[in-house]
Amino acid sequence: MSDPGAGLQQPPAFGASRPLLRAAGTAVWQQLRGDIARQIQDGTLSPGDALPSETALAAVYGVSRLTVRRALADLARIGAIRTEHGVGSFVASQPLRHRIDDGQMSLLESMAQRGHTVRQLVVDARKVDYPGAVGSLPPVAAMAQTAVIPPSGSPVPGFPDVGGEPYGFPDFPGPVVEYRYIRWVDELPWSVSFAAVPAALAPPGWDGANSLFAAMSAAYGVKVWRHDRRFSAVLATPDDAAWLEVPVGAPLLLLRGTNSDTEGRTAVHIVHKIRGDRAEYGVRIPR
Repeated sequence: MSDPGAGLQQPPAFGASRPLLRAAGTAVWQQLRGDIARQIQDGTLSPGDALPSETALAAVYGVSRLTVRRALADLARIGAIRTEHGVGSFVASQPLRHRIDDGQMSLLESMAQRGHTVRQLVVDARKVDYPGAVGSLPPVAAMAQTAVIPPSGSPVPGFPDVGGEPYGFPDFPGPVVEYRYIRWVDELPWSVSFAAVPAALAPPGWDGANSLFAAMSAAYGVKVWRHDRRFSAVLATPDDAAWLEVPVGAPLLLLRGTNSDTEGRTAVHIVHKIRGDRAEYGVRIPR
């Protein structure tokens, strides 16, 4: 059987021969992984570049294919490369830093300001009128435990327990509009997302062309601000994996939070499940 990657053009960095200088105390596959990682970090290899086939790399470095396979598997595990079975291995896109203290209300505005393109697809939007008084509903701990973006109309797991308040909007009684949407940054999948807004503040016909918060401002003049953000790690479910183009069980960054209006009233609940190899969140620590 022919090697499916044998026809890929070798990046100039590898040259005709690049034998490893063996270092005592370091496994050969780790040295190989380190050499390829250095080429990615210094820009010799760019995102999207194809690596030579396992056979070609083994010849270039003077090692076995098993050694190459282990090095590539570890590079894929840390997100430095991506492997397409039957096609080959490619340098992965590097994480994008999103500052949560950059003065922008949403990822869309933040990335657009830096020259990136954000696309959003709203896959479901519906009004839900839950029975019973808001205060009688239980605190929402299920989201933190299951990290599942809920099916529409599921009141308890629908919101993160980030503000210490029960499910709902005590300051905005009435129905809630739930949104489920997918985000891409520079046409690469970024997140599976969920937001809930009091129906009184939900922008009519929001289709993801702008941020939900910009749409709320345009429709009602309401300004919202980041109020609470919590981060944890979860594993991709089959649905997550399909949307985000990652393997089932791949690490995802779970962001849960609330946004408040200028009077401090909770106006939006959000949940984002973000590709772990795409996102890096930063914040400045005040002195």
